[in-house]
Amino acid sequence: MKQSINKVIFPFISALILAACGGSAPEEPVAPAPEPAAPQVVTPAPKTVQKPKAPVKKTAPTPKTTLNAAELTARLKQWDKKLATLETAFAQNTSYDGVEVSRSMGKLFYDRAQNRLRLDTTSPEGDLEQTAITDKKDIVILDEAGNMVTTLSWADWQQGQPNQALFDFGNYTALVERHNATVKSQTDKEAVLLLTPKEGEEYQLLLTLTAPDYFPQVLAITSDLMTTKAVLKQIQKNQPLPAAVFGGFKK
Repeated sequence: MKQSINKVIFPFISALILAACGGSAPEEPVAPAPEPAAPQVVTPAPKTVQKPKAPVKKTAPTPKTTLNAAELTARLKQWDKKLATLETAFAQNTSYDGVEVSRSMGKLFYDRAQNRLRLDTTSPEGDLEQTAITDKKDIVILDEAGNMVTTLSWADWQQGQPNQALFDFGNYTALVERHNATVKSQTDKEAVLLLTPKEGEEYQLLLTLTAPDYFPQVLAITSDLMTTKAVLKQIQKNQPLPAAVFGGFKK
């Protein structure tokens, strides 16, 4: 039994001796200090660049779409000055109290430099029936073959025409001066100018002027119950005319 007690006491005494000799328990491992965090790089926010403001477009003024009587007659006078040559087809009819009494068609040629005007009357099929050529002093009438039929005074012949305005190209300034002018109607595409004589016989002359240049394309004259209307088609202004157009004019 003593041996058992000794076996227990010996280890116990050994432990006390070790403690007295300054022994200590083994140290616990120390966790390494955390590495310092990498400095954060702060990216500056991009600067907002203001785009230059686009220039403010000025609103163009609305073009004038209506003209008064004085402005329309001024356009006619302008054409009177700058119209050098004219070639146009025409269709004309005369009616009495709304009932058609005659119809004609053909081509008209005008040359300011030569002071010549030619009127070809054609059949509905387009065949030449008669030609009248004038220098605004005398007028020569030719048949369909170009043979001279007669010679007349321009003034006398013109007075017998129901629609004298059809032959007044090159003379519209004088025509306007003899009349009072008012605007009958007007749209963006055309204006109808009403001319009434300042003196003499009463009648109404209507000129339909087409935009944008306001060249006359319809000429209608009404006296009492008689109306004669001429419509111009295939208009060619200030284009060279064939040399033979006025070759048949002989005084």
